[in-house]
Amino acid sequence: MKKTKKGRIILKIPRSRLEIIIEVVAVLGLVAHALLLLHYWAVLPEVIPTHFNFAGEADGWGNRNSLFFLLAVNIGLYLMITIFNFFPHIFNYVVEITAKNAREQYYNARLMMNFMKAEIAWLFAYIEWGTVQSALGNAAGLDQRIIVGFLIAIAISMLYFIWKSMSSG
Repeated sequence: MKKTKKGRIILKIPRSRLEIIIEVVAVLGLVAHALLLLHYWAVLPEVIPTHFNFAGEADGWGNRNSLFFLLAVNIGLYLMITIFNFFPHIFNYVVEITAKNAREQYYNARLMMNFMKAEIAWLFAYIEWGTVQSALGNAAGLDQRIIVGFLIAIAISMLYFIWKSMSSG
């Protein structure tokens, strides 16, 4: 059994069915994001909203090419989280990792990261959709209730998995 310099056990834990389902949901978010951009690209004006205030109203404008940056950030975050999930032994934990709890703690942390990855992918897809709708004059801006809903979902996911980690520690 391999250990890190800090003494944590390195385990190879196969993906669960739930992890695979969540992975598909995350990838679908990326695909939806990319397809939105491709679908609306030809009809977008050269200048589009690039920033929105807390009320969801556009307060910054820029070139439509900035939508590619949003997609790149979404893909970058997806890839970063995916890569980190291969190394759960390097994560920070709220409990001490031991030989007895390592498998459960690593799986729990990986599951949390997968949920967040899917939520973030769909949040960025929504921001892209809202930006496009605003640029086309179909919306006044982003619906702050949806943004807040995504942020609450991410926070609840994190809190749930932290609680689960502490209660099984």
